[in-house]
Order: sequence, then structure tokens, then C-alpha cells
Amino acid sequence: MPITHPMTPYQRLCATLAHERPDRVPLEIMAAESVMDNLRLHTGAKTKEELLLRLGVDFRRVDIGINKKQPIPAQAAGQYGSQGTLTVSPYGVVLLRHPNFPQGHRVYGPFYDSEDLDSFDWPRKSDVLPPESIAAEMERQNRSGFCTVTACDNPFKVAYFMRPYEEFLIDCLVRPDYASELLKRIAAVEFARAENGVRAGARCAMIFGDFAHQQALMISPEVFRRLLRPILKEYVSRLKAINPEVFVFLHSDGDLSAVLQDLIDCGFTAVHPIQPECMDMAAVKRQYGHVLTLFGGVSVQSELPGSRPETIRRIVRERIEHLGRDGGFILAPTNTLIEDVPLESILAMYDEARGLPSAP
Repeated sequence: MPITHPMTPYQRLCATLAHERPDRVPLEIMAAESVMDNLRLHTGAKTKEELLLRLGVDFRRVDIGINKKQPIPAQAAGQYGSQGTLTVSPYGVVLLRHPNFPQGHRVYGPFYDSEDLDSFDWPRKSDVLPPESIAAEMERQNRSGFCTVTACDNPFKVAYFMRPYEEFLIDCLVRPDYASELLKRIAAVEFARAENGVRAGARCAMIFGDFAHQQALMISPEVFRRLLRPILKEYVSRLKAINPEVFVFLHSDGDLSAVLQDLIDCGFTAVHPIQPECMDMAAVKRQYGHVLTLFGGVSVQSELPGSRPETIRRIVRERIEHLGRDGGFILAPTNTLIEDVPLESILAMYDEARGLPSAP
């Protein structure tokens, strides 16, 4: 039966995740603050909210923070302080920010020089802000019909920020008990963030953090199933115990082909981004599209930076046709939009998805 009236964003998402045809594909944006500011100036939008409405974005992100301050270690300050701005996370991870790394490039963690997990002043569950800290904003966005989403970090990613990347991967293989303990300590805090976000009323929850690259997983499928899958399954179970209706999404770049069924079995409703450089999105749709929603579709690596607006419009039409027929597809960039993407191409992506004509 044809849809004769516009859906609210949440109605649109519910239809999509039920693999029913919505009035249009749901839309999400991930972008650096500088890109959002430039888009706002380019479109004449006075506020970020006005820009999101202009783009037709259906999601509103409302996250729970951690009230834990860490000092910048002297080693990191001495080695990297002159190269840009240093920030430190509640997990003691030092990020270097400068124009080449607008999101921050990790340069140091608490277990770079020590392997003793008890040597660090860990954030605690009690440091996680309560649901009341975001409840009013969550209620306001829910009343407006948006898809509220609360996020946390994948413990696997936090672990290879706290430890040197290669050493943590070796830990997973030869010292699994040590790696597991590190993951569990991170999960205790990160999952508390997600739980409090759901308690505050989030309609969706998303866990962010790469555990694959473009050739394969960072760890073997067997190690994934021993170490990471139980943690991801626990994440979904804990959120569903609070609200059985919450939708749970996962983000990881890279080739996830070997574990897509595992992620479905964990209870994830959608996976982002199904990276087109290394995964056949159409094949994933054919094999898993009846139980999994594909989230993403337009590459920040090989499509958006070098393409003209009319090319982006064609890509969007093709992705919606091939991936979004009868629901099961959320259109979004495959990762964070940074300043190498022309503003006109970003606008073309969202305008085409909403059926708006090209600018004269």
C-alpha cells in the first residue's frame, strides 16, 4: 500500500528495521565539528539543529559522559606537546590534535610503559553520569519524533588505545586472560554509559570501535569468538534487559564478512558501515538483508572526497535501489566527514535521498 503522508523519523526507522518500506530512507550524519560549522555557514542555518533539519537527518545523538579527569603524562607532553593540542581521555589515552588529525591521533596510553592493570587510576562505574543528566534532552528529542541514539566505545578499541596496538593484538593471541581482563574493566564503564543512556530514554544505542581493517579482522575469527563476541553479546543483553524495544547498532570499519552472522547472533539490529572498499554491499544484502539492516552506503574514502555532486546523487540513487528496497537500509557516510569532502557533495547526498532536485 503506498504511503500517503510523511512519517516521523522514528516511524521511518521502525519501518526500515522491520524490513518494511518507509516513506524514504532514514538518514544519519557523522561529521567533524568544523564540517558542521562550514555546512551551517554554507546553508545559512543559524544552529546545528536547523542544519540537521535542513539535511533531513532522522537521528539525534545524546551521550552519557564520564566524570573522570586524567593528567597528561610527562612523557607524552615532552614528546608531542609542541606538535599540536594534547587531550587525554578518562582512560588515560593521549590524543594529538592538529589539522592533519582533526579527530585526534593516539600517541600514548597508560599501558605503554607498564603492563600492570592495577597501576592505573581507572574510571569507575560511579564516575559515569546518571540518566538524569540527559533525561530532559532525551525526552525533548523523543517528543519531537526523532530517533534518539546513545553511544559508547567498543572495549576492544579502547584497549588498543591504552596498550600499543600491536602488543594488544599479541596479548589477545598469547595472553588471552590478560587481554580479557583489560576488556572487562573497560566494558564495566562503557556499558554503564550505554545503560544509563537507555535508562534516560534512548530509542537506539550504538557501540563504536574498529576491530577490522580492509583485508580482514584485526584478530582471527576464532579469537574474536573467544574474546570479543561474548562482550558484544553482553552489551546487547544488558541494554535489552532495560528496554526490550531498544534498537542496538554496531560500528566497525573494515571487512566484517567472517563475523557478520556472529554479530546478528549477538542481537545487533544494524551494522555500520559495511565498507564498500572491502565488502560487497549487495551480496551482504542478499545474504543477510532479511535479518540485518545495512547502515552507511556512501564512502568517505573513495566516493565523497573526489566526486562531483551529480555523481554523488547517482551513487545515492543506486544504493537506495539496491540496498533499500523494502527497508533494511539507513543512508549515511561510512565514517566521519572531514574537510576533504566538498560541501556541495554532502548536500547532494542528503538532498537526493530526500528526493529534492539539484540546485539550479
